[in-house]
Amino acid sequence: MCGIAGFLSRADAKPEPGAARARLEAAAAALAHRGPDAAGVRWLHDHGLGLAHRRLSILDLETRSDQPLLSHDGRFLLCYNGEVYNYRALRAELRERGARFNTEGDSEVVIEGVRAWGVEGFLSRAAGMFAFALYDLTDRRLSLARDRAGKKPLYYAEGPWGLVFASELAALWRLEPSTRALDPEGLEAWLRLKFTPSPLTLCSGVKKLPPAHWLELRDGKASVQRRYWSPLGRARPAGELVDLVDAALCTAAERRLVSDVPVCLFLSGGVDSSLVADTLGQAGQGLKAYCVGYEDLPAYNEFAYAKLAAERVGMAYAEVTLPSRQALSVLQDDSLVLDDPVSDWVWVPLHELSRRARADGFKVALVGEGSDEVFFGYDVMLKGLRQLERWQKPGWRALAKAGSAALAPVYRRAGRGHARYDLWRRAAAGEPVYQGSSSGFPRSQRDQVAGPRLKAAAPPDAAAAFVGRLYREYAEGAAVPSDLAGLVSYIEFNSKMTEVLLQRVDRVTMRHSLEARAPFLDHELVELAFSIPEAQKIPGRRLKSLLKEVARRRLPAEVVDRPKMGFSFPFKEWLRGPLAPAVADSFTGSRLFSDGWVEGSVARRLLAQHRRGLVDHAPRVWALYSLARWYDRWIAGPAR
Repeated sequence: MCGIAGFLSRADAKPEPGAARARLEAAAAALAHRGPDAAGVRWLHDHGLGLAHRRLSILDLETRSDQPLLSHDGRFLLCYNGEVYNYRALRAELRERGARFNTEGDSEVVIEGVRAWGVEGFLSRAAGMFAFALYDLTDRRLSLARDRAGKKPLYYAEGPWGLVFASELAALWRLEPSTRALDPEGLEAWLRLKFTPSPLTLCSGVKKLPPAHWLELRDGKASVQRRYWSPLGRARPAGELVDLVDAALCTAAERRLVSDVPVCLFLSGGVDSSLVADTLGQAGQGLKAYCVGYEDLPAYNEFAYAKLAAERVGMAYAEVTLPSRQALSVLQDDSLVLDDPVSDWVWVPLHELSRRARADGFKVALVGEGSDEVFFGYDVMLKGLRQLERWQKPGWRALAKAGSAALAPVYRRAGRGHARYDLWRRAAAGEPVYQGSSSGFPRSQRDQVAGPRLKAAAPPDAAAAFVGRLYREYAEGAAVPSDLAGLVSYIEFNSKMTEVLLQRVDRVTMRHSLEARAPFLDHELVELAFSIPEAQKIPGRRLKSLLKEVARRRLPAEVVDRPKMGFSFPFKEWLRGPLAPAVADSFTGSRLFSDGWVEGSVARRLLAQHRRGLVDHAPRVWALYSLARWYDRWIAGPAR
């Protein structure tokens, strides 16, 4: 797992070699935490190509696998971040076709796979997580690609030299400083969704390559972008579903043990990570499990259940206890403010787990992300399913039209209740009703939240366009488009999971030079989950029912049947106590508000209401707090 950066300049705008190398080295330095084991820079002036790489050595630890990596015949140059878990099988197949290999890792498999099958042919065969840049010196073509679920990030932008790209914004800004500016369209979407949907970002001119896409570039410009995978469209497989899911999960977990360094597991004590622990234990893998909790908030602890899951399979087990004082210091540490803000506060316990695992010598950790989205595990998903069923009925639609029209004048001024009102408004207008579980400020509240500068910019409604696109994709690609539970899962998979949770996992773990692998996001397991209709996935509308049937084969009832806790964090409690002054100071002094992008009085009112216990505004307060701190550190500089 690594960090990559580079650029492909236009023929008429090739930079001077010294300037090109200096920017590449600066970009590599910005990515040092992603790859502390080796660094490499290549500048090919004749081609206008520059590549920078930082390596976290996990497969083939020898220097022969350092990057950028040139193919044995000198035709291809690779800059690669990720793992192809089935690389050994692909390498054997490629050898039968006559391919030569000088290393024992997966990087050369990427090169030779593209040579043999083309970019899309290789991507369709690769099981893994990755983002890579592969340059063909013969055809003078650069290909950028990102894995199916979007586990590994890849940003790009067009600048005076040509097109630049990087694993993180901080590195991209070293290559093209002009992109370090706030984009109104991205901000508008972030306030609505608490993330910027790909290809949008919060920065002017910068895009994210969407998951399951690859991009071809020539002469410093994007020429072709294609999507190579979707989880939709598979028919329900023949066979006993519990057996099929069980087998697919075993394959997914065992694939993610491919490593030349030790592997650990982040274990919450819930069904998902406990299933992974049991799978690995049954396979005879002597891993170590880590669980995080809070010494002064036992209601948030899952130590007993995590310990039970680990001890059942003989797995070493360690508890990471996070005192409130330490968690608060992490929250307020400016050096930990990411260059792309994360709207989920659970990054704090993940930060502590990652720090401990890396200190103990681990470079790889297995995590449980993805199971709730594909196996229907959240209460909010069930609520969304009911909304879809209710509001598509003619009588309810007529009621929504009458109610939203009557209440519109009230909600232009109201400070609360907009989520429910905006649901009525969407139903009345025939817009997509379920927007996903990651929601910020509804459209009806936009004029209250937007500052004068954002209002003057009047950006397009990218959030609505994004959600509408997901509905169209499902209608056109699902095997049974009328299965509304599948639609809800598809929205969650492509919104909160990809754009929030996976970004959180990648950025926080890689900050500690730790690679996170998610068995539940194995593409074959995801395809299987999306092929299963509602009646069999959640019979009786019992959340995650099918996956729990798999778990009952292996786990004690007290683990399977206990209420879901989730990987949580007591931010809302601390916001009424020790954290409140720091948030209040930010809402008073941040340039996000004084520069006119967001209305500061709204932020201060939300905080005041939350502190008095009138309403739980913690998710929105956190969103504005994290956004303000990001803006002050990365965009505006020191606060006035």
